[in-house]
Amino acid sequence: MYWSKSRFIPRPLCDTLVNNMSETFNSIIVQARSKPIVSMMEEIHLYMMQRWDENRSKEKSFKNTICPRIKTRLDNETTNSTNWTPRYF
Repeated sequence: MYWSKSRFIPRPLCDTLVNNMSETFNSIIVQARSKPIVSMMEEIHLYMMQRWDENRSKEKSFKNTICPRIKTRLDNETTNSTNWTPRYF
């Protein structure tokens, strides 16, 4: 199998802006970036560990099988769908 650049289209196939994730991360570490490399890495490591711990705690306290936001949206869609009329095509 050979890869050729001519077979790829130049436009993106995804609407998600991955740049938002990197911009968010960069805004979080702005203070750490002014420190020496080892101190910067330790501060970023500490931030990531704290964030993971918070998320882990939230996940442990969660009792349902569906996440809260998704559950709310599903409930809204269920309520709205009561007025739908099924049709056979």
